[in-house]
Amino acid sequence: MRKILNKKAQVTIFIIVAVLIVVAVGIYFLVRGSFDLGISKNLEPVYDYYLSCIEETAQQGASILGVQGGYIYVDEMDFVAGSQYRPFSSQLDFLGQPVPYWMYVSGNNLLKEQVPTETSMEEELSRFVEERIGYCDFSDFENQGYTILLNSEDVKVDVEINDLDIDVSVDSKLSIYFEEDSAIVNSQDVKINSKLGKFFNLALETYNYEKENMFLESYALDIMRLYAPVDGTEISCVPKIFVDEEIKNNLTEAISANVFALKLEGDYYELSDKKNNYFVTDIGTSVDENVNFVYMPDWPTRIDIYGDKVIKPIGLQEGLGILGFCYVQYHLVYDINFPVLIQFYDAGEIFQFPVAVIIEKNNAREALPSTSGVNIESEVCKYNNANVNVFTYDEDLNPVEARIQFKCLNDVCEIGETSLSGGEAVLNSQMPQCVNGFIVANAEGYAEEKYQISTNEENSANIILSKIYSINLDLGNVDKALVNFESEDYLATVLYPDNKEVELIEGYYNVSVYAYKNSSLTIPKVSKRECVEIPEEGILGLLGGETEKCYDIEIPSTKVEMAVVGGGKTQEYLTRGLLEASAELNINVPLFGTPSTLEELQNNYILAESELIYLEFE
Repeated sequence: MRKILNKKAQVTIFIIVAVLIVVAVGIYFLVRGSFDLGISKNLEPVYDYYLSCIEETAQQGASILGVQGGYIYVDEMDFVAGSQYRPFSSQLDFLGQPVPYWMYVSGNNLLKEQVPTETSMEEELSRFVEERIGYCDFSDFENQGYTILLNSEDVKVDVEINDLDIDVSVDSKLSIYFEEDSAIVNSQDVKINSKLGKFFNLALETYNYEKENMFLESYALDIMRLYAPVDGTEISCVPKIFVDEEIKNNLTEAISANVFALKLEGDYYELSDKKNNYFVTDIGTSVDENVNFVYMPDWPTRIDIYGDKVIKPIGLQEGLGILGFCYVQYHLVYDINFPVLIQFYDAGEIFQFPVAVIIEKNNAREALPSTSGVNIESEVCKYNNANVNVFTYDEDLNPVEARIQFKCLNDVCEIGETSLSGGEAVLNSQMPQCVNGFIVANAEGYAEEKYQISTNEENSANIILSKIYSINLDLGNVDKALVNFESEDYLATVLYPDNKEVELIEGYYNVSVYAYKNSSLTIPKVSKRECVEIPEEGILGLLGGETEKCYDIEIPSTKVEMAVVGGGKTQEYLTRGLLEASAELNINVPLFGTPSTLEELQNNYILAESELIYLEFE
């Protein structure tokens, strides 16, 4: 009896093992998409090719998702164009490839987001594979005698993006016939190796950290203060001149170099110097993949600079000789917008997305709590409730398309651009209600024009823009000079001979020239003791008691490398006809001796304020 039981037990074990083998074989064929289909060896090459075609198509779609910031069908997205004044569009052109910004500034100065989700990427990849199943080319097999039928019109694809792979399930009917063999396959499952999911999650963590903490803006502010003049006082007896183009070129080059040096906390790099820790940002995750931060100087960039660009020295004016030295003090304000492309990559894959970095009036934008439509302008600009029609013309009343801003007190709002319609350059738009505000118009080749308006009472503005004329300058024997043309609404400054052209519009000008020459003059060190009366401490101070407090003041010696050696002033009305007909302006400048003392330097400065210069147009 025991032997019979043992035999039964052995038979049971064999049955279990056999069932497990059958299940394992079944799972294998299920994964291959051919479970219980009986595909013969003659038909397997066709089926294997079909699976590889699905895999290659899915790989191609995943690659496009990575290159285009999580989007495949970029051409179907709402494209928001930029302009020369608001350079950002909703997409960054990267080597000819459109990459949608995850965060950008729209033309009406709204900070907007367009961040994909994992679900949206899965949906786009599913659609991509569905639309390209019919591209699988079976012609080589058909030339060998195979008959292959694929119903590409009725295909359903499901995609699941994981950290290190992508599952692709295709529901489609494939029929294969060859000689006496045939097979019909209705579903296929393919798994492709891809870090798309991992890269996307790292990108999302980085974006959210930037969105909330603005680490890119922090670096941008450091770059601004290191590579551009912002605030300062310099010991100098020569005017300080800031040239916009030079500042902008310095900033764009500095941004490019510094952005490229940025890194995320992780193990994908080694720092050559501990000082480079400055460039490392901890987003809360140790990054184990390669990361690049990229900015190119030719990408859409906006750098607006506000403040006086020519600062005259203090200390040379009559009555200030007691100072014993000269100094210039300056303050410039910047609006800086530029894109940064963030890339996660390995040897075979990349995921990249761009964001806009926003500096407004020397400050970073506010943190972004919401998903879109956040106005980064002032509170005044958020309440556009006055309808105004703006028309822009040249001096002959021909329509001119122009950028339109509105200025109310210290707030400047982006309004839009006038465009040609019915023979007029017109913009119908909403503006904030403001008493004695200004509509500001700018157009290429024309001077900026301001139109005063009270938008709570008026609803129309006709703005005439003055054409700019470029004239060559010749100052004769002058080595170096600062030339100013100043009218009520227009200012042109030239540092001669570094620049031998001046841009002018019709108008009445105060023209001044200060001629300079290399100098060996050194202003000696000054030591002073200044005393002032300050309130007494304690109860006596409350009763009005005062005591004398003295301070020692030391001013180091100052070398005057450039000294005023000539100059003068005049007033002229320059007509359009004169500017149009003239190619060159000759200026006769009185010259004085080279100063050897501070008193002589001050005297030359006073002479330059009182002497006459003469203008001759050719």
